[in-house]
Amino acid sequence: MVSCCALIQPSLLWAEQGDVINLNASVSVLSDDNLFRLPSSADPKSDTITTTTLGLNLDKAIGLQRVVANVNVIDYRYRRNDYLDFTALNYDAKWLWAAGTRWTGELAFQRSQLPNDYANDRTLGRRNVQTYELNRFEANYWFHSSWAAIAGVLSTSLDNQVQTSVDGDYDADGYNLGLRYLGAAGNSLTARAVHLEGNYSKRPFNSVLQFDNGFTQDNYQLDFSWRLSGLSQLRGRIEYLDREYQHFSQRDYSGVAANLQYAYAISGKSTLTLAYIRALEAYQQLTSSYYVLDDVALSAQWLATSKITVNGLLGYGRQDYRGAIVPLPAGVPQREDKTARIAVDVAYQAARWLQFKAGVTLQKRDSNYELYEYRDRTAFVSATLKY
Repeated sequence: MVSCCALIQPSLLWAEQGDVINLNASVSVLSDDNLFRLPSSADPKSDTITTTTLGLNLDKAIGLQRVVANVNVIDYRYRRNDYLDFTALNYDAKWLWAAGTRWTGELAFQRSQLPNDYANDRTLGRRNVQTYELNRFEANYWFHSSWAAIAGVLSTSLDNQVQTSVDGDYDADGYNLGLRYLGAAGNSLTARAVHLEGNYSKRPFNSVLQFDNGFTQDNYQLDFSWRLSGLSQLRGRIEYLDREYQHFSQRDYSGVAANLQYAYAISGKSTLTLAYIRALEAYQQLTSSYYVLDDVALSAQWLATSKITVNGLLGYGRQDYRGAIVPLPAGVPQREDKTARIAVDVAYQAARWLQFKAGVTLQKRDSNYELYEYRDRTAFVSATLKY
């Protein structure tokens, strides 16, 4: 932690809730004993990753308009595998616009750069940074004090430094239509239909491996945030999605997805959150076209003192791989992964402008394909300065 303190010097200014512009800087050192998520038989490799973050937060209201932006530059440095070093630029900027009392909406630009997730993509020996972008415009027409018709357009893309069939590069454009309810108590419901048309910008068309050059996807979503009592709240999304490829229907998939959270305040200092995720994601190989993820997590937060916060998490997930385009040998099942994880961290608010944090995460994945099994332990310390 000496390096963290040396890089982040205390300032005479600190972040206040009413500030228009806030700046932040942080340094985190993370030790990972199985960086590439390899099975024990493959001699897992450890590494230490230092991330340095500089960020700017803007929140400005001008009459009925409001501009909110978060911009972060994150520098990743690997002690042993320095070919993985890179600097990410992430941002989330929104113009929350209004025209009178009936028309409101949002113009948003988002960008996220992340290092390769070796748990799902074994691109070893090369750096692969994923860049995800989403730009969207949405308008709400409030025909009633609590009800609005919504319509919007969006453009999204995924770019990999290294070409991969698992999560291939794509560009997609689309639109959405729906209805929104906002109650006087702050409870909300939004039902919308989203249509996307995408193409794989870098991956060549391949009729043998059935790598297509385009797809259409329809999502029928219900978003909600509902306070059940003074102590509990339910929020999240339930949707039905249907993806179809232009040429290879064997790659198509559809089903129900969800992202749900139930939060319960045990007391003024303790909160429990139960979360459930069900996802359908493309994963294109000869033996699969997509996977279905079911994940349950229980997390807890305890405000031990006015300066110390303790967080804990228990999680379990299962991934079933489906949509093989070649017959599997007799007696050979589709791939199935089961992942368990436990995490704990402690944050110490040394001052309004300075926070220290430390934590440990243990993770274990079992698979009926031994190649994809792994055990992993990470531990980190960090310091964050806000002003």
